[in-house]
Amino acid sequence: MPITRLLCHCTICQSVYKQPFADVTAWWGGAITLPERHNVQFKKYRAPPALRRGTCGSCGMPVVGFLRLAPFLKLAFVPSANFPDQAALPKPKAHIFYHRRLTDASDNLPKVSGYWPSELTVTKLVMGGMFGATSNA
Repeated sequence: MPITRLLCHCTICQSVYKQPFADVTAWWGGAITLPERHNVQFKKYRAPPALRRGTCGSCGMPVVGFLRLAPFLKLAFVPSANFPDQAALPKPKAHIFYHRRLTDASDNLPKVSGYWPSELTVTKLVMGGMFGATSNA
């Protein structure tokens, strides 16, 4: 089960995804496994705590990002476009790092600006997902 879905406008996502924002779905880290002989190259783009972002070694497109919150707790952020059944994913819950947007969003989702407010929003969404607050509604 996915935890939550969000739209990130940070400059790192813009660079890695080569788009104005990243549409990612968060999962528990153990729910996402890579094949033993994968061609995913991982890199951190900022100081810890940082998402370890994996891109395809062949085409350079994002595959998954892992964030270790504690020794026993890891999250995975997967590009939503990587899932063939979009209807099975939760609807996006918020735009984060909106102060870095390249274009305005014309939807009714919350638009969260600033580093700490964006981080707090992600934390709230993950915590809500931990306790079953995720839905497609």
